Amino acid sequence: MANYTRRTVVRGAAWTVPVIAVAAPIPAFATSHEPPPPVIDFGGACGNTGATQKGCGSDKSLQVPLTLSNPGAEDIVFQITGMFTCNCASAPTGPGAGVYSGIDGVFSTPSHAVTNQNKCTNAAYSGCPGGVSGGSILVPAGTVNATYWIVSASTQASSSFSSRITWRLLSANGCTVLSSGQAATAAAIEPANCNGGK
Repeated sequence: MANYTRRTVVRGAAWTVPVIAVAAPIPAFATSHEPPPPVIDFGGACGNTGATQKGCGSDKSLQVPLTLSNPGAEDIVFQITGMFTCNCASAPTGPGAGVYSGIDGVFSTPSHAVTNQNKCTNAAYSGCPGGVSGGSILVPAGTVNATYWIVSASTQASSSFSSRITWRLLSANGCTVLSSGQAATAAAIEPANCNGGK
């Protein structure tokens, strides 16, 4: 039988405690970071009704404010995968009768006074595949609250506008999907002409 003293037991225990203490904590920064979702503000949307040709893009189209942020260290891409717009009471869920698909473009926040109507600046497009034509925007690392306009395809009328936008965020390097989502009008948007003040 082994001959243990109190000092031997205490000395053995002292060697085991640090191993448990070091192994237990898991650093909080070990989790992955996902960029914040885009803010698509249908409440601030307006229509390019064609009466005075204000706003960006085609007439008889819906113009929707977009805000993008990228606090990370790598560039990302905001990509519109679908926009379905109609002159109807509720947002369409996809293609169909009276539904217009796609966008006229995504534009940097313009200074569209009467003297430069429809002369908004196209956003910096990305080469990532997929999405609607003209709907992939580069969002550089460190971007905070950059604002844009999403302009729908022309609906051929402007009695009211309802729309649904589906989107995803991609890594600019490799174009892998980081997140996705959608936004839609809560109700029909009256055809107030875009006035350049948003």
